[in-house]
Amino acid sequence: MPKPCVGILLAGGSSKRFGKDKLVQKIGDCIVVERAAKSLSAVCHHSFEAGTGLTELAQIPGTVKLGPLAAIAKTVEHLRSSGVLGETQSAIVLAGDLPFISPSTISVLANWPGTASVVPVVDKREQYLTARWSAEALQRSVEFRHKGLLRVRDALDLPQTQWLSIEEWENQASFEFIDMDTPEDLARAIKAGAFSVERITHR
Repeated sequence: MPKPCVGILLAGGSSKRFGKDKLVQKIGDCIVVERAAKSLSAVCHHSFEAGTGLTELAQIPGTVKLGPLAAIAKTVEHLRSSGVLGETQSAIVLAGDLPFISPSTISVLANWPGTASVVPVVDKREQYLTARWSAEALQRSVEFRHKGLLRVRDALDLPQTQWLSIEEWENQASFEFIDMDTPEDLARAIKAGAFSVERITHR
């Protein structure tokens, strides 16, 4: 039986389009990245932050201001060298700017049958950074980083990767996958029914 997935939260990027650090935008009583971290750790009991230490998750060193693939690769190398991530073990990779992602959605990905990568497809867009990465995809991230090849989708471009439409698990809450690239994205998610405007405050 495969080992449970390790969780990798990506929280080390910049927020140029949002106008400030979107990860510390406050929603209700919790900042964006903390919401994502709580959902991830509710499913993956061994979860880690590749970033600046904004959450209570253990921080992976050397992952600040890296692109997503490089941050994933550094995390994989660190966790494998420390014995936390097995050579055949998968991981849930989650972008830190997804405050509406639910533990139930993450659980679907983590527990999807088989050991292949599982990538949700929402509104015809592949959600590479809200996905289960197979052991092979994680290893490819390391190899590609050392070669200077940093496109995220390349690591997941494997014959066995499953491209999973959200309709396949009867999840119509597509707002869960809205990331906070701009203030307009946040407003769009609110309008979709995630939160009332009254609960949105700014740090």
